[in-house]
Amino acid sequence: MGHRDDQKRTGWRSINSAAILPVLAAAILSSTAGDAASGNGQSRTEINQGVNITKNADLHFGNFAAGTTQSRFTIDPDNDALAQLSGNAVSLGGTHTAAWFSAYGSPLERVRMTVSQNQINLTRVGGTQTMRVDQFRLDGGNGTRNRNLSASGSVDYKLGGRLTINANQAAGAYVGTFNITIDYQ
Repeated sequence: MGHRDDQKRTGWRSINSAAILPVLAAAILSSTAGDAASGNGQSRTEINQGVNITKNADLHFGNFAAGTTQSRFTIDPDNDALAQLSGNAVSLGGTHTAAWFSAYGSPLERVRMTVSQNQINLTRVGGTQTMRVDQFRLDGGNGTRNRNLSASGSVDYKLGGRLTINANQAAGAYVGTFNITIDYQ
């Protein structure tokens, strides 16, 4: 009898466990399915037109007679004024203007101007003598590099700098190149 009772108990446990498992699984699946919901999302992006640059004027310091000492002159980007900082070279007039660039892009977007060099050398045409231009400075008093394009998609930048004329600088025309970049911020 003890053996038969053990079989009944074992069978009862097996049947009971087998019967409960599908009920639990159905309860779990049905509660998960009942709690699920779906919705839609959107993704958005905007492609801005590229920034284009137009050079309106080069940086010109004008004409000079070299002195016997090193001399320094600046061009003010706010008003194109030439100022002598030191030395005894003499300005002989001529054209002196700040460089002037216009940037064009997507209206009302923010752009930034960067001058790629801190200084450049102007080299005498047909020779090897040089003069240095440095301390590039943007217009607008505090030289703001970041600016917003107008409603029509444009903004202007003017750039001045400092010219160092060496003592007894050789006569001739001196030229050099600097690079600027204007990009979105």
